[in-house]
Amino acid sequence: MSKHHTEPPEPGTLLVDANGKLGVFMGKGGPRYMLRPVRGGCEWEAEPDDVREPTPAERETAERQRAGRTAVSP
Repeated sequence: MSKHHTEPPEPGTLLVDANGKLGVFMGKGGPRYMLRPVRGGCEWEAEPDDVREPTPAERETAERQRAGRTAVSP
């Protein structure tokens, strides 16, 4: 994400926070973004300027997590 963005992403958008943690954008909690693990769980907060779009490899990891797999099938 750009440090100059003004609108938050659509709910459900995959993002990566400053710590490299992949999450799904759920909405805003005050000025911060609320992210949730791809497979569900507790939300956490991230500064909007500290999130970015996932790389293709990170996106693939998220899709495997959503499908309940941890490794690529041969």
